[in-house]
Amino acid sequence: VNLSNNPELKAIRASLIDGMTSYMRNSRTQYGPGDIQRCAQILDEHLAAVQNAKSREEALSVVKTTVFKLNQLNERSVDLIETDQREQIASFIIKAGALLGFNGEHEDVTEKWREW
Repeated sequence: VNLSNNPELKAIRASLIDGMTSYMRNSRTQYGPGDIQRCAQILDEHLAAVQNAKSREEALSVVKTTVFKLNQLNERSVDLIETDQREQIASFIIKAGALLGFNGEHEDVTEKWREW
């Protein structure tokens, strides 16, 4: 399974980036284009890493690493991850794991570690 070509994951990622960019343009934000780009990069890195996982434990370790990176980014880039973005990012990570059979479609594997 090549997750980076999955239409649902591509749509979630595109919607997330578009939303962040639109909000940045129309509001006074503490974050800039580089922060949005870094968020996209973290999600891309997540897909690459989770595809290499051989077990649920390995997949959850990848999720934990991704969530920690996003926590740090969100702390630095105030308000980058708001409610809508939180839902989209969680959905992206959950969907990727579910497509690989590591978690259920409605199992929030991010909640334990996320601060956003």
